Amino acid sequence: MSNQSDQRHPHEREWRGTLPEVDEQTFLTVLGEAIRVAGGTGLPHAFMGGIASTALGRPRWTHDIDLCVRRVDARAMLQAFADAGYETEETDPAWLYKATKDGVLVDVIFESTGGIVLDDEMLSRVRQGTFEHLRLNVLGPEDLLVIKAIVHREHRQRHWFDALALVETGELDWPYLLRRAAPGPRRVASLLLYAQTDGLRVPDWVIEALLEQAREQEAGPDVPEEYLVAHAGEALAADPRTAELELDISVDGQEVVVTGTVATPERQAATGEVVARALPGREVRNLTTVEDDTAQPFVETLP
Repeated sequence: MSNQSDQRHPHEREWRGTLPEVDEQTFLTVLGEAIRVAGGTGLPHAFMGGIASTALGRPRWTHDIDLCVRRVDARAMLQAFADAGYETEETDPAWLYKATKDGVLVDVIFESTGGIVLDDEMLSRVRQGTFEHLRLNVLGPEDLLVIKAIVHREHRQRHWFDALALVETGELDWPYLLRRAAPGPRRVASLLLYAQTDGLRVPDWVIEALLEQAREQEAGPDVPEEYLVAHAGEALAADPRTAELELDISVDGQEVVVTGTVATPERQAATGEVVARALPGREVRNLTTVEDDTAQPFVETLP
């Protein structure tokens, strides 16, 4: 895991928890209760994350519960967990609330990386799955694959292999996947191209269509934030003054926020300059810190 600042930008779709791992029986007990709480609300919902990956693709253990809901239903869902005895908090109004019981964390997620939200088309693909002996609603495999491909990072490699396991099932609806991949077609194309090299059956026309979709997006006026972040990250890695691979970059409209830890004050100052040059016309907020426990965030705003 990279040594990055705990300060997260609202649009960074990850939240690193500090809860200790719990034993399997406690986790399954809380999960069973969470399934009943969510179902009892009557609100549209689907489980995602490691639970859905196990139900649809490859068996793997997880120690938290990811629950996808509509933004309009998020507070009502959180209140249902509070009424059931969970500790709750409105963690981030952009995308995430949290409920905790017996050391088990339930993430109530209403927007994922790339602006992905639980819409009617996604809800129409929700299916019943099984985690251990528990039956629950999970996202469809195509939607889960897109989310996994987009959120994948070096320190979150499990998402990549979760997505590959979904390809391996051979049950994907390729035309539907193409529609849902709009938030990150290059990401999804990269995953599927890798799947081909692993011997998995992915039609060439799917990858070609994704790349064409990506080229059309990049030529338009509204370049996806994922591409902007990737371009800034590439610039930081390539510039000898920075050579940084593990900084967090987020884009919100015309504002770019850079967080994380760098080795020296000189590298810290250069970070903002490199990002500003890579993404001209945007305001860059350099919130990085120098690798020192006593250091304060370096706040620099560049036009």
